[in-house]
Amino acid sequence: MGTPDESALDTAVSSARATLHLAADVQAHAWTVASMPPGARDFVLVVFGEPAAATAIATVDRASGEVLESARLPGREPHALMPASEAMRRAGFGADTQARLVWGPSQASHSPFYPLWELREGSHRAWVESVRGTVWRTLEALRGG
Repeated sequence: MGTPDESALDTAVSSARATLHLAADVQAHAWTVASMPPGARDFVLVVFGEPAAATAIATVDRASGEVLESARLPGREPHALMPASEAMRRAGFGADTQARLVWGPSQASHSPFYPLWELREGSHRAWVESVRGTVWRTLEALRGG
């Protein structure tokens, strides 16, 4: 039996696959993302297709397995999240850095399809947009809707 996190990832991939009507042989990658601010719904980001050619994407509520958002993609570009180690390198943080994927609407990302690596090393913090790699030293939440 897998860990609770593996189970949540498997459930999210299955839910997204069903919503998007994708065959079982379409490759999937999934990442757990914590929502900002605390108390909001954490989700799993699921990207389908080959690493160089994403064909579909979805966010799935981590607790319920409900698909929150989904979209088909043209399959001409990657939509791969960089590893935490690359985000730490870009931000100039060391190996003792705590890293987690987060998302909340902010100047750094308007879409949950583009979560941020939140990096903490001692009293230093930074956020790195996980697909494009832009480094943010401060983060302001977007107001309104």
